[in-house]
Amino acid sequence: MQEMGRILKIEGKTVTIQGGELGGCFGCVNEECRANGNVFSAENHKDLALAVGDLVEISTGAGATASDAAFVFLPPLLAFAAAFILASALFPQSSEAARASIGVAGLALGFLGVYWYRKANPAKDGPIVTRTVPEKETIDGD
Repeated sequence: MQEMGRILKIEGKTVTIQGGELGGCFGCVNEECRANGNVFSAENHKDLALAVGDLVEISTGAGATASDAAFVFLPPLLAFAAAFILASALFPQSSEAARASIGVAGLALGFLGVYWYRKANPAKDGPIVTRTVPEKETIDGD
């Protein structure tokens, strides 16, 4: 995924960027970014000479995105399955709808667990600043 944004703040190698430049993210065309300009952090691993106000291109690897997606969705799905099977074992006379309801509760707890884990341990494989974009390039549309 590649996106362009304007640098708001620089703290060491961490750069705070406001996205939504030039119509938002090229990968997902996120309307929220286009309308409000999503603010996020990226890392300057290439030691580029950056300044506040520069327009930069940010990239997130496909592998990092896929592993993050798996981490977000897999535990809740496993929690749903575990809750459904546990409900079947503990309450054999229960209806399918009751088991599914308990499974949905497990799903919700799984998502909450992932949320709390990510709050305590943020992902290390976030976006990376790949280059500065010259203002002439944005005017010409190259």
